[in-house]
Amino acid sequence: MTLTLSRTEAARRDTLHHRAEGRALDLLSERLYGLLRPANYPRDAWARMLTALIYQPRGTFRSVFAVFDALFSPWASLVLLEGVTISATGSFTSTDITTAHAGRWAWFTEDDTGARFLVWVTLAFAGSGGYVSTVGNGYWEAWDTERTGTLSFLPFSILERDCEVIVGLDAELLSAPPTYLQEAGDARPSGEPFGGHLLNLFDIDPATLDYGDQDRGPFPLYLTGSEVGGLFGAVARVLLPAGVRLTVQSVVFADSLGFGPIYAIPRFGRVGVPTLGT
Repeated sequence: MTLTLSRTEAARRDTLHHRAEGRALDLLSERLYGLLRPANYPRDAWARMLTALIYQPRGTFRSVFAVFDALFSPWASLVLLEGVTISATGSFTSTDITTAHAGRWAWFTEDDTGARFLVWVTLAFAGSGGYVSTVGNGYWEAWDTERTGTLSFLPFSILERDCEVIVGLDAELLSAPPTYLQEAGDARPSGEPFGGHLLNLFDIDPATLDYGDQDRGPFPLYLTGSEVGGLFGAVARVLLPAGVRLTVQSVVFADSLGFGPIYAIPRFGRVGVPTLGT
């Protein structure tokens, strides 16, 4: 077997998060920072996230954005408008655009130079075109020059206020399989898989249809709260300094852009909208 690297060099790379592969990357992430890479999560996106997390000042907007930009890069690559020419006044045409593209961050990558610009799409007209903001601020760049390239739409936005970082996440990413979230007492739609859920077993008045009924049993029990846990919570503990709170809000847009839910990665091994039987 021919080795392209010496064993010493291979061992050295296993200690560098931007060079480590497979299990070595997971060990560095877990043991040094307490972060577990979700099943089937793309290695490159996770390595980019760690780079932003480790080498940028803790809690600054730049670092917060860079971490979430890397974390959600697999989804951003799904929603592209290619061959778009944006005029110096921020207008562009596209037959593929929908009203759901408005009110979102997007990376614009110029065809000729490969330069990237973070823009805010202010308006979108289905099948026609739209506008990007020509006024800049601390969140996105002002558009002022005609360029041709590709728009890659991000599934999140970030807002800061009073020691709180608010991440607005497209509701499509937070969606659960339909069986999980039904209207109270609704029957499972034909062809849908059975989903896991908690059942409300605290009915003290069986005659009243508030917790279930005798034919269909207890209704699902939904728990709500304001704390961010799971992957978001773990990343936030490393990313944000003490005293700064992270809030993730679900944002419902006019229509779906095909991002697909987060659960599709561990279940289907890919991002995007899953279909039954795949």
